[in-house]
Amino acid sequence: MVSRLAKVLYVIQLITQYLLSDAPNPVVLILLGCALGWFIVCAAVLLNIDIRQHRLPNAWTGRFFVCAAVLLLATTVTAAEASGLDGRWLTTLLGSVGYTGLMFVLHVFTRGGLGMGDVKLAAGLGLYTGFIGVNALVAGFMLAFIVGGVQAVYLVLFRGAKKTTRIAFGPALLIGCSLVLVT
Repeated sequence: MVSRLAKVLYVIQLITQYLLSDAPNPVVLILLGCALGWFIVCAAVLLNIDIRQHRLPNAWTGRFFVCAAVLLLATTVTAAEASGLDGRWLTTLLGSVGYTGLMFVLHVFTRGGLGMGDVKLAAGLGLYTGFIGVNALVAGFMLAFIVGGVQAVYLVLFRGAKKTTRIAFGPALLIGCSLVLVT
């Protein structure tokens, strides 16, 4: 509870810093709004596809990554120096690389049990959580696995899932990132 409150206070502090900075740039708010809107659209589409077809199409994961990168990096580049949003380009990019790399390692160790679509989705999700910070990146990753674990337990207990049952992990990744973005 304390860490959640600390996150909320940190986000409020960032917004307050930005709004009280010398020259608030409305372009930054527009870019952030577009980035959030893009996340919502892609999350809805990818969630629906993965639940129904157990796949995350390259066309959508690619678009998700490219547009998120453009919007979030443009945000950090156009933000005023004292706004608290400037200089986040490095954590944004490192978040994407780190999340993707870790998911790729898991893909290899699970012998494809974790699909490449999940690995590619992680590239875009890492941009969003990395933009917020390293703690958000770690929280998003851990929440995804908690949500995925709860989903697996539910399927075993109530749907008769077996060891070989395929479980769509994209929804857990998206929910984990969404929880980080809203808290």
